[in-house]
Amino acid sequence: MEHRSAFYRELKQIGFQELQESMSRALGLALMVAYPDGRPLTEPSNLSPFCALVNSSPEGLARCAASHEASARAAAGAGEEIRRTCHAGLVHLAVPLQVAGETVAVILCGNVALRPLAKEGLAGLAREAGIDPEKLVSAAKAVPLWTEERLRAGAGALGRVVETLARLVYARQEADWKAAALASLYEFSQSVSRSLEVTEVARLALENVLDLTGATSGSVVMLPEALGFSAAEAAATLESCDEFRVVPPSEVVAAVERETRAVHFNSRPGGATPEERRPAVALPLMAGGKVTGVLTVAGRPKGAGFAEDETAFLTTLGSGLGLALENARLYSSLREYYLSAVRALAAALEAKDVYTRGHSLRVARWARACARVLGLTSEEQEQVYLAGLLHDLGKIGVRESILLKPGRLDEEEIREMRDHPVVGARILEPARFPAAVIAAVRHHHEDYCGGGYPAGLEGEEIPLLARII
Repeated sequence: MEHRSAFYRELKQIGFQELQESMSRALGLALMVAYPDGRPLTEPSNLSPFCALVNSSPEGLARCAASHEASARAAAGAGEEIRRTCHAGLVHLAVPLQVAGETVAVILCGNVALRPLAKEGLAGLAREAGIDPEKLVSAAKAVPLWTEERLRAGAGALGRVVETLARLVYARQEADWKAAALASLYEFSQSVSRSLEVTEVARLALENVLDLTGATSGSVVMLPEALGFSAAEAAATLESCDEFRVVPPSEVVAAVERETRAVHFNSRPGGATPEERRPAVALPLMAGGKVTGVLTVAGRPKGAGFAEDETAFLTTLGSGLGLALENARLYSSLREYYLSAVRALAAALEAKDVYTRGHSLRVARWARACARVLGLTSEEQEQVYLAGLLHDLGKIGVRESILLKPGRLDEEEIREMRDHPVVGARILEPARFPAAVIAAVRHHHEDYCGGGYPAGLEGEEIPLLARII
């Protein structure tokens, strides 16, 4: 069952402790509920004077806690009710509470004896626990004597009430989890649609997955041969997720690729305790009917694994992530072709004007650096870089006699030279360059005080990217 912590938290919020206390008084039994690992989920209710006296001693309290833990663990492990005699000689039942086929808690009920407690045992307990023996013997006389049938009937009645309550809470938790899963899928689709960077898509996906599952680590590993990723691109995808990183072994990646399904494994095979073990699941990222990568998630609280429905959800998300990453890769390829065309235009200009050779590239690099320092988005940084490369493109329409004139320009030549920002913008418009790039090219000769050209804009009237250039 997913998200046990939320399940237990809601049990407490609806007054589970108060219900237990009412039931314990009605049944005449001492009750408490423990986690499957034996830790107390509720405080004991309706302790007899005998149990209260034993618990008043540090040694007695420690022995009672150890007895409860051992019984809870045994019942959870066996998956069935067990009867035990505690260290003080009282009888209690440990009844596992199961929801959806999984033990979520253990009910401990007792505070009774099947026969009078032996004086020899009481004397030894008093001596070892540091309790007044006369008080202990007196309290023992008041311990209720029950038959085993009566004890089982009481435990059964309590178990049915608690199980019904737990099922209701579980059903609500399941509905909440499924709603959260749908919301996460929607949020993921919205997030990745805003980015076409491979590493950014991978990072956004991991953040969504870890938040939903409560896991602490994960990774996205691309298969270089599947979609034509270079080794550098695959490595960059991993490095972008370093804070969440748990890289699956090569044999796990091979199994996912071969079988096209989720593969469960232990990311810390040497772990001896549940806290040290790290159950993980590796899921296929699909695109075009092929496995293009592996999404891995691990690090659940207390070594918890991934249930079947949770794995199914992650598999669905993996399919969407695979398509998003393929789109990002294709966009990256198209962008490279696009940049190559832009560089060719800049090179054509510089071949005509030897005085500005290298100027456009230097402007582009400095402009992008300024944009980065100003905190602009990666998209804006790329746009100002493009505008820097192309800001003087309109000089292609300026006569070479003007471009290469060694002396001062006359007024007519100045007017022609000052047309180059507008000419450059007109060249870019039919090619559907981003509007921000075209605006930056058109207005890169404006002056902040209003004395520039072509429009005489001033201050913040000038587009931001043009101001940077």
